Amino acid sequence: MSEHFLLSRLARDLLVTKVIRMSEDASYNWFRRARWPETKGEPSCPHCGVTKCYELTRRRFKCSGCRKEFTVTSGTIFASRNLPFRQILAIIALSANGAKGKAALELCREIGVQYKTAWANLMKLREALAARRDDIVLEGEVEIDGLYALGHVRPKNRKEDRVDRRRPENQSPNRVVVMAAREGRKGGKSVSRITRSENADCAWDMVRQHVDPSAHVFADEHAAYDDLGGLNKLTRVNHQVAYQHGKGISTNQIESLFSRVRRAYRGIHHRFSVKYLDWYIAELSWREDQRRVGNGGQTLEMLGRALAHPTSRNLCGYWQGNRPPDLVWEPYGRG
Repeated sequence: MSEHFLLSRLARDLLVTKVIRMSEDASYNWFRRARWPETKGEPSCPHCGVTKCYELTRRRFKCSGCRKEFTVTSGTIFASRNLPFRQILAIIALSANGAKGKAALELCREIGVQYKTAWANLMKLREALAARRDDIVLEGEVEIDGLYALGHVRPKNRKEDRVDRRRPENQSPNRVVVMAAREGRKGGKSVSRITRSENADCAWDMVRQHVDPSAHVFADEHAAYDDLGGLNKLTRVNHQVAYQHGKGISTNQIESLFSRVRRAYRGIHHRFSVKYLDWYIAELSWREDQRRVGNGGQTLEMLGRALAHPTSRNLCGYWQGNRPPDLVWEPYGRG
């Protein structure tokens, strides 16, 4: 039997102790290379794109074209940061080490910051990872399914007071569906969205936006996927008969993603809010896609995506009262 990837040497190519012992200058160089990979860390103006820039004091640059000043984090999700570069890099490395995610309460005790600081930085990383799905197009064999989440209704103590929790009127308004599509029998890229219900409009819009027309779609017998045959070649799996039909006809890969979501909910976070569930699921989708990449590669990609993402309008001024709306996806439908 082959060794699991997480037990292999390739999975641990960046030790957290190495990051913690880094100097501030070494951590700063990581940020420069991740912000400007095309020029190998040489600054490029974020305002006009001119590459001829002059370095001023306190790690600030000045553009020779538009004459504006900027830093390595200007215009990124880490703009107006208060933490040193080494501490931010440690947050990213510790987050990458968590196979099922990282809890802010655990992180704040590991690096010695307030809970609010740990939570805000982790949420910024999740927002940056969620933005990657805008450009994802799934190809080949694609599985699609939905997972009902949140909104658990606790039964009453006395039997005569209990209600049928399967009926819509007795369910919680916080109950949502994680709609996800995943590529490849061996597991490839994945896309996730949070919707109010598993319906035909959501399935149709997700396939139309994120699945190549030549792809072969696999789905279960839920009525939401009945019309997908008009977009792609469609094969159904009847789970009342078997979880797998024939050779490779299943939705096991998408169930693997849902398993990671359940484990993260029960063992790491213990609670998801409807407002931010979309970012949590997007992060877990990214982790599922990167499960064969070492923690060093995951740290570099997470840092690169964070520095390529613009300043967050959802989290900037969060503790001063700025609150984003619920991140629930509303499909366009078929019109």
